[in-house]
Amino acid sequence: MTYRKFYSGRLAEHILEDIDAEYKRKINILIEEINRESWTEKQKKIQKSRIISNIALYKCFMDKGFSKSEAKELVKEHSFHIADKRHKLLKTFFYIPCFFRVFRFFMKKGMLGDEIWKSRVLLDDDRYYCVDVLKCLWVETCEFFECPDLCEVFCLCDHIVFGGIKGFVFKRSQTLGMNGEKCDFCFINEKGKNQKNESEKI
Repeated sequence: MTYRKFYSGRLAEHILEDIDAEYKRKINILIEEINRESWTEKQKKIQKSRIISNIALYKCFMDKGFSKSEAKELVKEHSFHIADKRHKLLKTFFYIPCFFRVFRFFMKKGMLGDEIWKSRVLLDDDRYYCVDVLKCLWVETCEFFECPDLCEVFCLCDHIVFGGIKGFVFKRSQTLGMNGEKCDFCFINEKGKNQKNESEKI
């Protein structure tokens, strides 16, 4: 879906008429800036595929006269739409028996090394996966492009993606992107409690 179509009826036509072309120009500029810096290839790949789209859109709205807070709210609206799609997909996966084990595997794999995140695992079993994130590429990228407040949008999307799934609980009290000392992720498999009780009966 184009940005023009997504925001149609919500924003004036003179703002929407060239929004997608302007977004593409902004993306290309951000990519050029990333390529000039000493980011690793892995970092660049994540930045280009998962981070700078929001930054480019944010800058588009800023150039069209919106305030920082207004631009952030507009970006948040679109980001929440994308997060809801990811939530529905993840929710479907959790119908698979013992999917929490698969979820933990991919979370741990994604956390390897310290290029994207620097993390410390606190709990890792069939009931809990809890990890403190002490460094985050999303935060660093937003700071690099002088829009640190925008990182809040990424943080809030996590609650949409991981929230509201039966038997699966997502908890977090702070994030680096919202001025916290760390991101204290905790994923709880409520089904794991029942599985443990059943195994004890056997």
